[in-house]
Amino acid sequence: MRSGIKLSWWQLGLLSLALSAIGGLASGRSKKKERKLYNRELKQAPWAPPAWLFGPAWTVNNLFLLKALVELIGRDDLPRRQSLLIRQAFIWTIFFSFGYIYFRKKSPILAAAWTLADAFLAGSSFVVAGRADKTLARNYLPLLGWTSFATTLAVYQALTNKDTVLEVDPRPGLRQIGRLLPRFSAS
Repeated sequence: MRSGIKLSWWQLGLLSLALSAIGGLASGRSKKKERKLYNRELKQAPWAPPAWLFGPAWTVNNLFLLKALVELIGRDDLPRRQSLLIRQAFIWTIFFSFGYIYFRKKSPILAAAWTLADAFLAGSSFVVAGRADKTLARNYLPLLGWTSFATTLAVYQALTNKDTVLEVDPRPGLRQIGRLLPRFSAS
């Protein structure tokens, strides 16, 4: 049964722009400092796009995520609706916390983990939604495509840059990875 929120394309577009701006502000750093970190301080993958492309890409991703969310809210009859809503919550949590992890804390390893998790959530959302409604599932394709590509960039950065949060040097050997394990497994 369809009911609930009805938003026009321009309302979704404005909401997407606003959420993208808030996500950008969540890093707590100026755009100039973000570009400096991205362009000069961290080694980038040779196939990395320019820093300015990320804002428009996320605005498009957020537009389609919002379309999916609005439909999910209005569809009581959708199988696995709750599962998709939970995935959406995690996707938005990753989006709003990524800037802090990457730009503020300068952790390429955690940024790679966030990006991998985002790609996994986008892919699993696409599969789960596709079993119930192919049109709904298509809303996850921009995020799936972007995060799949971004994962290659993030893993490259994690392997080639020092992580100041986890205190790991680039391309860690097994000894360094082994040093991290007790830190996370001890409760």
